[in-house]
Amino acid sequence: MRCAPNTPSPDTMKNAKYRLFAFFFNLYRIFFKPDHHKVSFIMVHQSHFQGNLRYIWEELQERDHFQCTLIFKDEYRSGTIKSLLNLFLVKTRQLATSQYVFLNDNFLPLAFMNFHPEAEVVQLWHAAGAFKKFGLSAPTDPNLVELEKMIAQRLDYVVVSSQKVAPYYMEAFGVGKEKILPLGIPRTDYYFQEHDLDSLRNKFEKLYPASKNKKLVLYAPTFREDPELDKNLLNNLDIDLFQEKLGKEYLLAVRLHPQINQDQKLSPEVIDLTSYPDEKELLLLTDILITDYSSIMVEYTLLEKPVIFYPYDLEFYEFYERGFYQDYHEMVPGPIARSNQELIAIIKEDGYDFNRIREFKESQFDHADGKSSQRVVDHLIK
Repeated sequence: MRCAPNTPSPDTMKNAKYRLFAFFFNLYRIFFKPDHHKVSFIMVHQSHFQGNLRYIWEELQERDHFQCTLIFKDEYRSGTIKSLLNLFLVKTRQLATSQYVFLNDNFLPLAFMNFHPEAEVVQLWHAAGAFKKFGLSAPTDPNLVELEKMIAQRLDYVVVSSQKVAPYYMEAFGVGKEKILPLGIPRTDYYFQEHDLDSLRNKFEKLYPASKNKKLVLYAPTFREDPELDKNLLNNLDIDLFQEKLGKEYLLAVRLHPQINQDQKLSPEVIDLTSYPDEKELLLLTDILITDYSSIMVEYTLLEKPVIFYPYDLEFYEFYERGFYQDYHEMVPGPIARSNQELIAIIKEDGYDFNRIREFKESQFDHADGKSSQRVVDHLIK
C-alpha cells in the first residue's frame, strides 16, 4: 500500500511514538537516579507476567521489598487518552527510576532510551533454547533491523538456557559474549516443584469431561508470518481420521499460538485449550505433544515425555518464513510425520526414543534443577 505524498509512512509514525516515549523517559532520567528498590517489567500484555517475569519478581520479593511497575506494549494500542497519558507520563518516570528492568520480548522505544549507568536492563526472552530463528537471525524490514541493533546497545544481559545456545542468542540480539548469561530459564523452575498430578488431572476432567480415562494429545503449532496461512493450520490436521483410529484411547486438544487468529472453528471432538490459563500446567497434563516449529517443545523435553513433529510445510517454512539454527531433521528430538497417516502410525506404535529426548534436553539446558530464578537474581544483586 502506498501512502499519499504528504502522509507519513506507518514506520515513520511508529518511530515518532517510540521517540516520544523515549523523550519522556530521557527527561526523567536527567533529574532522577535509579532507586535500588524499583524494578520494571516490560511485556506484550498482562498474561506474559505469568512466565519468566513473574518468577523473577517472586524471587526478588524473597530478598527484599521491591516496587514493581508493569509496562505492556499493547498499551500503545489502547487509544484512550487516560491510558496513553499514564503510559507516557507516569510509567516512563517509574521506568527511568528503576534499578532493574526486565523484558521478555523486544521493546522498540528502547532504541532511543538512555539508561543510567547504574540501571541494569535484562532480556529474559520468552522462548527457551534455540530452535527456529528469531531477531536479527531472521531479519525482515530494514527499519526494524536498525532499531534492534540500537536496542542491543542498551541491553546489559541476555539470559539463556545453556552455553550451547549462547552463539545463537548473540546473533539474534546482536550482543557480545560478555552479555550472555547461561543461567537457565526462570519459569522452568515450575517443573521442579512438587505438584499433585492427580488433583490437577481431576480438575482438568471436571472442566473437560471428554478427557476422562483418555490420554491427552496436545497439538500446538506455531504461527506463520502470513495470517492467511494461519487460517489453514487446522485444515492440515485430519481430525476425523484421528477420531476413527485413536479416539477411544486419546483425546485431541489444540493450543494455538497467541499471534494466530482465534476465530478458527474446531471440530466438537477436539477441545480448544488456547485460553487455558497456565501453559506449564497444561504441559504437565499432556501425554504426547505434537508441534511443527514451536519452541514449546524445548520446554516440554524437561518432562522427558514424547513429542512428535508434524511439519507439513517444512520446505516453505525454511525458505520463506524463519528457518532454523540447525538442520531440522537432525535436531528435533522426536519422530517426524509428513502426513496424517504417518502421524497416526507413530502414536499407535508408541516407540519413542527417550535417550534422544534426554540428549536434546541436556543440550538446551545446562541447569535442570529449579534454581534458575535464584541464579539470575544472585547475579544482579551483589
